[in-house]
Amino acid sequence: MKIKQKIRLGLGLIFIVVLFFGVISIYFISQLSNSSKVILKNNYATLGFTREMRAVLDENKLPLPAAAKTAFNTQLVKQEHNITEKGEREATAQVRKSFDIMQSATTPLAQQEAAEHDARIGLRTIEGLNMHAVVVKTDAAQASVNNAVLILGIVCCFTFLLLFSFSVNISAFIADPFIKLTEAFGEISHKNYNYRLSFSNNQEFEELSNAFNKMTLRLKDRDNNGLTDVLTEKRRIEAIIEHLPEAILITNEKEEIVFANDPAKNLFNLHEAKLTGKSLKQLAADNLLLKPVVENESGEGSYKFEVGGKETLFHLESIDIFVPNIATIMPDELNIARVPAGKIYLLRNIGEMHEA
Repeated sequence: MKIKQKIRLGLGLIFIVVLFFGVISIYFISQLSNSSKVILKNNYATLGFTREMRAVLDENKLPLPAAAKTAFNTQLVKQEHNITEKGEREATAQVRKSFDIMQSATTPLAQQEAAEHDARIGLRTIEGLNMHAVVVKTDAAQASVNNAVLILGIVCCFTFLLLFSFSVNISAFIADPFIKLTEAFGEISHKNYNYRLSFSNNQEFEELSNAFNKMTLRLKDRDNNGLTDVLTEKRRIEAIIEHLPEAILITNEKEEIVFANDPAKNLFNLHEAKLTGKSLKQLAADNLLLKPVVENESGEGSYKFEVGGKETLFHLESIDIFVPNIATIMPDELNIARVPAGKIYLLRNIGEMHEA
């Protein structure tokens, strides 16, 4: 699967998870809201009706005046249309029966007082039923809240684990190839052309690794060809220098001997098995013939050496070797500096010229 497809799949998964979590949250919030509305609308309304009817009975004496009868009947009708609890209908019917007795003009006062007593009992019964319902529904709502919190917590944990796993995997899927690619270029910068990239189950990066591996092969071939050319030229130059009559010593930037021809070895008695790579200053410290040549800072001078049993005059020329170092200072600007790369000591026999 390509990176683009995996990213789309991951974003789609995130969208679905967030949508699912949002739907679950809205569902439970709606349930809790509906429960609260039922409690407020039904039970609290009934308690208001019974309170108003009780107030009519408390504020008026029997027989009830017409205004009190109208007010009581208005609240009783509302209560008859708002019956929600078990047993509430019977208690409301008892109140209606008692009220019918109280509002009859032919009913004796004693019978009206008994009916008022029954009406108060019915009102108290209605209030008790609704108060109990409020408590029960409140407990149910609290239980629903607890369940909702538990379920949302579980869903939240699941969502977190899912998204965390996705973020780790997608970041590793995208970042790991770039980390490997960075390491690969680091190896190439150190001329490790045998390093190879390999990506499995990833078409884009597999194509990139194939291109990179082909590039390393070409660089290796080019480097080998360049090294072969350099070695060839080095051998050619060494062969030319070897057959020159002058004594020649060549050092690198660390003042280590790179090359010494036979005339130089014979002149300074340097007949060690491995001369290349040794420090010229260390050799000069124990070699009285070589020491004045090395310590000469002017670059020129004349010295006498014994050659073939007689003293001969040699002229010294020391030449510093510099190579260009090209560095970019600003865009489109180059700084070409010289970096020391060693020194050449050349001693030419001038005794024969003087004799001639």
